[in-house]
Amino acid sequence: MKRQLPWIASPCILLFCFSIFGSVSFSQTLTGDWNGKRSQLEKDGFKFSLYSNHYYGVNAKGGLSTNNAHRGSISFDMFMQFDLEKLRWAEQGKILVHTKERYKKNINPFVGALSDPIDDADGNRDFYVAQLWYQQDLVEDVLQLRFGYMDQQVTLDRNLYTASEDKQFMATYFDNNNAIIPLAIGLSASLFYNPNEWLSFVLAGADADADSHSSGFGTTFDNDRDFFGYFQTDIKTKLKKEDDYLPGNYRFGVIFDPRNRNQFDSGKADNSDIGFYVSFDQCVMREKANDNQGLGLFFRYGNRHGEVNKIQNFWSFGAHYKGLVEGRDKDICGIGVYEAIASNMFTKYKNPAISSEVGYELFYSFQINPWMTFTPDIQYIHNPSKNTAARDALIVTLRVRITY
Repeated sequence: MKRQLPWIASPCILLFCFSIFGSVSFSQTLTGDWNGKRSQLEKDGFKFSLYSNHYYGVNAKGGLSTNNAHRGSISFDMFMQFDLEKLRWAEQGKILVHTKERYKKNINPFVGALSDPIDDADGNRDFYVAQLWYQQDLVEDVLQLRFGYMDQQVTLDRNLYTASEDKQFMATYFDNNNAIIPLAIGLSASLFYNPNEWLSFVLAGADADADSHSSGFGTTFDNDRDFFGYFQTDIKTKLKKEDDYLPGNYRFGVIFDPRNRNQFDSGKADNSDIGFYVSFDQCVMREKANDNQGLGLFFRYGNRHGEVNKIQNFWSFGAHYKGLVEGRDKDICGIGVYEAIASNMFTKYKNPAISSEVGYELFYSFQINPWMTFTPDIQYIHNPSKNTAARDALIVTLRVRITY
């Protein structure tokens, strides 16, 4: 039987050819500046952004199955940002509207891993609101309050080198410290305090029962203690190096989870779960002074209550290099490793076959032109722990990101 080209590859190949030979190759976006209207709208306080991410992944070896183990997916993200002061609607106020649409599914059912190999491939869902929040400066540039329908991934545990599955590492456990920190998407509020340029704090609360398929009012304002509390400290550093400096960001966070859950050993209810996490991203070499080309390192670690959490410890580490190849200054290369370590209490009383999952990922992102990147990605997952029948897995993925 003749094999057909995966559906997701066809538009990618056409756009790839168009990007090389088309007249818009050097535009910042595929649709251009709309005869200057786009730039003018941004000056007036309205910014519009539209992205699509095309994935094609194959479970090449191991996992649960390699039989027909390939999947394509596509997601669209549209952002509308309103600067209310520039629009003359309200002083020091901002609104963000983020809508999303996605099609097809992931390959993790063939892999069986705790960490989803393609974090952005979340199945079929038509147009929906992913974020809708309002931010107000209480004290200009010092104290801000943000509330509404929010994704806490864009607020907490950010990392310069590994915090975007659309542009950097694709696996869930590189996107954030997901094994330890439940970064809810739903109704929530965050308070930002920035006393000076090198120190900031975040205090946040989020609905622990949030469901992206609902508004969240029914679960947020019930009588249960189903919420997450977060407190994070961020420190910016500048390491002096001859006539230049190397920027870095260091984070220390605490999470409070008061949900009632049963302890693995005794079965008693426990609502006192407190965890902590740390992370950093540090530039260690720049090719030129005051330039973002060069080598950076990242690290994350988190710990949770082992009597009620399946994963008790988590760490990840890796490197990120922009402009590794001569003449390819915008390309990005990344390599990393993570380990999600199961709770001793969980393995003893619930599943002795599960210990830890270790994942490795290597990607190279080619910037074809300012509005398109093409990224081959390889992942190797040792002991995929979502299913004890899974073997070590090798996953190969291609991603095309387009900015419209």
